[in-house]
Amino acid sequence: MVNEILFKKAVNGDKDSFIQLIEPIKEKLYKVAFVYLKNEDDALDCVHDGIIKAIKSLDTLKEPQYFNTWITRIIMNVCKDYIKKNSKVVLVDINDYEDKLISEDNKNDINYEIKTALNKLSEKERNLIVMRYLEDNSLKDIVTKTNLPLGTVKSRLNRTLIKLRKYMKEA
Repeated sequence: MVNEILFKKAVNGDKDSFIQLIEPIKEKLYKVAFVYLKNEDDALDCVHDGIIKAIKSLDTLKEPQYFNTWITRIIMNVCKDYIKKNSKVVLVDINDYEDKLISEDNKNDINYEIKTALNKLSEKERNLIVMRYLEDNSLKDIVTKTNLPLGTVKSRLNRTLIKLRKYMKEA
């Protein structure tokens, strides 16, 4: 929940208040950008550009409690625009999430199975799995990020998990 007093001060141009709003979520914003761009410098540039856009349009946000979702969405849109502008194709590299997926005990056996299974999924399916289980986003956050209805997100996640289990059994 965003501190409404800080939010109001930020809307009125108080830079320190805006920094205090950003501080607890800055790492999350970077991670979102990095997932899209797979490049540290590009991700940092997009976060910077997104924060500047947010500062300029902060007065358009009517409900302070949606600040985190709102700024995350701005970062996502800046990243998407950057990708379009630079004609880059960005796929989720599951290797970046290797440590989150497996424990040291079973690393060799399970690592291969998981990578193989995840690589069989489409990009959209992989992104859903990454958002839900590796980035630990709530369904509501995924709905916001993907701009899809909740029912669609739930059914796609369910179908993707069924596919993933099937692929894991095959491996």
